[in-house]
Amino acid sequence: MSAQGVIEIHVGRGTVQAPAQHVSNASALRAALMGFYLAFREHVLATSGGLTTLVLDDPQDLLDYDNRQRLARAICQLATDGAQIIATTHDRSFARTVVQEARAADLIAHHAVHPVNVSRATLETSPAVDELDRKRQAFVANPDGASQAQDYVNEARIFIEARLGDLFDDPAYPAHSAPTRAPTLVPLFDRLRALVSGRSNELFKSPILASFCNDPGMAPGAEARRILNQSHHDKASISYVDVAGLDADLKRLRVGIERVHGEFRRYRWREPLTAEALTNVAALVPVRAPVFNVPVSQDIAAFAGHLPSGGSQQAGDELFSSAWFDDKALFYIRHDTMGFAVPAGSVAIVEADATTVRDHSLVVARRGPQAFARRLLRPRNGEGFSLAAEATDPRRSRPTLAFEDHGIDTHRVVGALFGHLPPPEGREEATEILGDPILARVEIAYRVREDSAVPLALPGQVILGGGVLTAAELARIEGRIVALTLDDGTSILKRVGSPVSSSLPYLRQFETIGGLGDSAVIATEAVDGAPDLPVMAYARPIIGVIYDY
Repeated sequence: MSAQGVIEIHVGRGTVQAPAQHVSNASALRAALMGFYLAFREHVLATSGGLTTLVLDDPQDLLDYDNRQRLARAICQLATDGAQIIATTHDRSFARTVVQEARAADLIAHHAVHPVNVSRATLETSPAVDELDRKRQAFVANPDGASQAQDYVNEARIFIEARLGDLFDDPAYPAHSAPTRAPTLVPLFDRLRALVSGRSNELFKSPILASFCNDPGMAPGAEARRILNQSHHDKASISYVDVAGLDADLKRLRVGIERVHGEFRRYRWREPLTAEALTNVAALVPVRAPVFNVPVSQDIAAFAGHLPSGGSQQAGDELFSSAWFDDKALFYIRHDTMGFAVPAGSVAIVEADATTVRDHSLVVARRGPQAFARRLLRPRNGEGFSLAAEATDPRRSRPTLAFEDHGIDTHRVVGALFGHLPPPEGREEATEILGDPILARVEIAYRVREDSAVPLALPGQVILGGGVLTAAELARIEGRIVALTLDDGTSILKRVGSPVSSSLPYLRQFETIGGLGDSAVIATEAVDGAPDLPVMAYARPIIGVIYDY
């Protein structure tokens, strides 16, 4: 610390040093300051005592991916050591990372924050999407469990109610920003329906809001409306059977209010809203997925440059459930239009509901009988969008297509399956299918770290794995991707290559996927006198990639 009380950080090697701000990037500087702050806090606690509460506002700002991961682990460790931490962030990816790190130890409550408005005198929190999904998973996993059913329907009510309450806060439109004495679910919903009927401004003309207001689950006299309202006044009287009959309604309302809230945020950000005219494209059919609930291993590395060692494959308490597929649909990808991310012959997992998709997202776009599997590009200034094909061989790329914002449904791609199905009938780039037999083979899930699997899988995404493969079985899947677990417990993500030579058949090449890392020679079995190389314990075929979980 300087004489003026300013913290000075220097970086050096040997006798050469310089101020850190001249030779380090913003992420390294921010991480160093965060580390100093946390170390100083420990010193103060050890020497003088003090408060254990920490309030962190967007602590991930300026940090790169690796430092965000370290910060998430540090926050979890602080909570384990007894600190009470309140962290706020606008970054949903970082929020999910913290949730994933802390979930195994059950150290976290994840909430969305809703601002003050004319009907809300203080900040309000509601369950985040993953919290509501956890409540539903507990409900599904406990047949006849009344308490789990009551918790699920009550959290669903709070989830919908809080997001509806955000819609009535713009003082520029007093017709809908006037205070209400009953900011609860049914009065808020009926008020929204009246405003949508009156089409009082651009937001209330949106077909997204109109579709939500016409949901049969919230019609007068509907059972879902009655039970949701009852959860506010007399939750204990609700039975498991009451909620079991409404599961489809609650899932649909959860998706609907998220779409409404997304439209509201676009309106506040002055971004283009969904086109007024709904398309006449038939609704997608949600996938028929076999029931499974598999552990998520927290440490698979698609390594870059070196083999990691000593990785932990403990699954912790995080599970990946087939319930994730409830609001998803499947499309067989016929042509090479999504590049390495979703190769031709694979199956794209999409959101069953059409939404306005952000720039550079992978989508399946439908117009009448046509279906395009491409990357969506939006102009920085202007309307409409383009669908660009990403071929693995640029010499065979298809021409880019341009569209207006209406007359076409866009479904965001949220994952891919690699089951190598026979092509269904049709000639479109994407063809809807009702299911994929490969889902019955899911036995484990892995969370990816590091980035040499790009663009197949990004850090933080989830890989679905199948049954254990023996060394002899690798020969028949050359060119396929596997999760390879080594004898030290580390797992890595690689493409199966050929044996090094006929004289050393137990030494096999395992290739990098995305070109950012290195290939490696690995022994598929332990052999006396063999070269000192990593040894495979077992391998699992990669069944699919889940982008958001």
